Amino acid sequence: MPTDLPADCRDLLKLQHGILTRRQALATGLAADDIEARVRFGKWTRLQRGTYAAFTGQPSREALLWAALLRAGTGATFSHQTAAELAGLADETSTSIHITVPAGRHPARARKIPGVVIHRSGRIYEAAHPSLLPPQTRVEETVIDLTQTAPALDEAFGWLCQAAGRRLTTPQRLRQTIDARRRVRWRSELLAALQEVSAGALRT
Repeated sequence: MPTDLPADCRDLLKLQHGILTRRQALATGLAADDIEARVRFGKWTRLQRGTYAAFTGQPSREALLWAALLRAGTGATFSHQTAAELAGLADETSTSIHITVPAGRHPARARKIPGVVIHRSGRIYEAAHPSLLPPQTRVEETVIDLTQTAPALDEAFGWLCQAAGRRLTTPQRLRQTIDARRRVRWRSELLAALQEVSAGALRT
């Protein structure tokens, strides 16, 4: 970690796997000319518009995720396949990074970010985990999100079974998440499947 940076800047870089935004850098006390000089001389790399890696070389997966999240702006939260990756629910890394932003954000701010799928939700603050970093949806919310984007009911069932089988959540919490949503595709089928999953867990 460069020692010539303000302490607040170093703390942010440590937290965000070497990534920070121009706004963050300025807020920690770096001058605009200093930021541009670091980019010009190759000390920093611009990964996204207004988002920098304060190192050289190939960025890690964690760094790429942080760069996309920070680029997406206020309230952005990893969701769907990317949240599943972070939670240990998915075994493979998705080719696209999935981020949910608040539905109340002005449509003009729904940025086009290369390699990123942007979702919009009116309840993202409720769905987000209260403490995990980087920001990500709770496991239960992630599972139900994945059932809703699944191409077929069998795949939706698979997400329920995988989450419960890996002990990442419980059928009861998944039912509560379904009940909290106004619209759920395959609601009755998913609730019936959770009864079967719960009964199977009690037998084992």
